[in-house]
Amino acid sequence: MRANVQVISERLDSFTGKRGKVTNKVLSLLDLDPEKPFLNTFDYTMSEEEAEKHSGKVQGKKIELAITNMEPAFGGRLRARGAIMKVIAA
Repeated sequence: MRANVQVISERLDSFTGKRGKVTNKVLSLLDLDPEKPFLNTFDYTMSEEEAEKHSGKVQGKKIELAITNMEPAFGGRLRARGAIMKVIAA
């Protein structure tokens, strides 16, 4: 599924896993579909490659996201996985 979204915030998410501390870069996103938008914000976990390329550069901007998976994370908040296809000028 492809979605045009706006990046509301960018943060680090840390937790202790089986192999020690894990830190992910997470984007909070707002769906921008003009007809039937998703009503709640949701999170997107960036891959290491995406974090190197986009970290600190996309807050407040619109991006095109290819979503391959959405599942509830901590506290029931939806977390998406996929790929950032392109950054659209704000």
